[in-house]
Amino acid sequence: MNTKRIVYLTLIVATLSIGVIIGTIVSGGVTATSIQKPAVITIPDPVAMSNSFSKIAEQLEPAVVNIHVTIAPVQPVVPPRRQQAPGGGGGGGGRRPGGGNGGGNGGNGAAPLPGDPNDPTSPLGQLYDRLFGDAPPVDPEPMEATGTGFIVDKAGYILTNHHVVENATKMTVKLADKSEFPARLIGSDSYTDLAVIKIDAGKDLQVAKFGNSDAVKTGDWVIAVGSPFGFDHTVTSGIISAKGRSADELSGGGPVQMSSKGNQFQSFLQTDAAINPGNSGGPLVNMVGEVIGINTAIVSETNSFAGLGFALPSNIAIKVYNQLAQTGKMTRGSIGITYADTPELLRAFGLTEGVIVQDVLVGKPAAQAGLHDGDVITYIDGHKITSGPMLLDIIASSPLDRSVQVKILRGGKEQTIPVMIGDREKVVYDLDSASTTAPADVTVPANPPDRILGIAVLVAPQKIVKQFGLSGVAIGSVQKGSVAADVFDGSVSPENPYIIDSVVIDGRVTEVRTTADYDRAIAGLKRGARFAFGVHIPDRDRRTNRFLNKYAHAFVPLTMP
Repeated sequence: MNTKRIVYLTLIVATLSIGVIIGTIVSGGVTATSIQKPAVITIPDPVAMSNSFSKIAEQLEPAVVNIHVTIAPVQPVVPPRRQQAPGGGGGGGGRRPGGGNGGGNGGNGAAPLPGDPNDPTSPLGQLYDRLFGDAPPVDPEPMEATGTGFIVDKAGYILTNHHVVENATKMTVKLADKSEFPARLIGSDSYTDLAVIKIDAGKDLQVAKFGNSDAVKTGDWVIAVGSPFGFDHTVTSGIISAKGRSADELSGGGPVQMSSKGNQFQSFLQTDAAINPGNSGGPLVNMVGEVIGINTAIVSETNSFAGLGFALPSNIAIKVYNQLAQTGKMTRGSIGITYADTPELLRAFGLTEGVIVQDVLVGKPAAQAGLHDGDVITYIDGHKITSGPMLLDIIASSPLDRSVQVKILRGGKEQTIPVMIGDREKVVYDLDSASTTAPADVTVPANPPDRILGIAVLVAPQKIVKQFGLSGVAIGSVQKGSVAADVFDGSVSPENPYIIDSVVIDGRVTEVRTTADYDRAIAGLKRGARFAFGVHIPDRDRRTNRFLNKYAHAFVPLTMP
């Protein structure tokens, strides 16, 4: 028994001794490690990774330029007299020297002098004159701005935006190697917001290669290069998020609002590649390094990138560049019509494709050839016309003073009419002003409002009929909540009313001369019927709603409830 106890004790002592020895060794090892010097980190060898973006940026960089412009002020500024706030001399809420807040009675400051500062006979006006006198005009400082462009010809021709160089008195182009050269304007086109400038670098320059923008698809990767906020040669990437955006969509306009002068020639690629002020005129390139768009605009409430950038497609830019570089100006053809191609309107005409003539400008080529409101254009020189932009492109690109064969549908029957191509600037914008004298209006009571459509019509005022050569019935009032209210609500004006001159049902155009004509035309419409009114629309200033002394004609589609 004693022998067993001795053995057990011996084993326990041996085990504890071994544990102490192992712990000492481990502890010594840790201590030794903690006092060693840290290892030196070395830069690893380059590893080939996905470098498509960097390759494209490197390839494109020498062709992208920074454009610095100086814009001279239009005229000297005459200092205005200081305006007194309505409640007193505090300046409408600003801080005053007296220590109080402005507005009210001037805070803790002294009571203001009475009178108008612009009236030299008032106490305040006299004090102003003694202090300041008649201040001479002040020459405002020239404005400066930056933009982007890219070289398209080795001789130094550069494509950029029209708004980058508009009204510039001095242009300086900085290349990727930081060298700078003065530039001169070759030509500019406000319709597409494009301009061509040129530098003389004394050597051949590297150019950017154009791609075909028609091949671009939504979802394609793209790269934008430019000078946002002056940081030249900045590269951003994203995708094509949409195609075919119109200028009206960018400005918040809708299909029933009149387009501005150049909007018809602008169709944009939308991208989420970051574009900011200073990127204007820079290239938008695809993943093979081809320019497929010219960065032109953003939509943002902060004037900085918000995920919506827009570039003019390269196929449009190429056509404009070729003319500007060769002749210094853009010349476009026109036949003198306005048109529409909306599905709703086409259905009212009983069609699925084609372009409907909305209005024919008096004395212009289409009118001289015999085209009418309501004609449906289906072919031009053998080219099938399926949309308004297609029609516009063919006509605008046609040589001037040459006739084209226009095939139309009129009353369901086909016919071909030769129409001469005129200069768009003369055809569309050199319109004769209408006479300003007309006989006095004769007031005619309006018909009772139509219970279904909600429109009350009356005889068109003689002043409008004589002055503008119109015929039809005027819209006297529109019932709230009716079908017509969605289209005409808020547009009724007794001085310059909308004039209905026709009703289109199943492609048949019925002229409306009197209120009886109007009643007969709509009497047979059944629930769900699609039809359209031919309407003379008073042209108004978008900002002020002021009547611009002219009418435009359009067809307005409706559906009988």
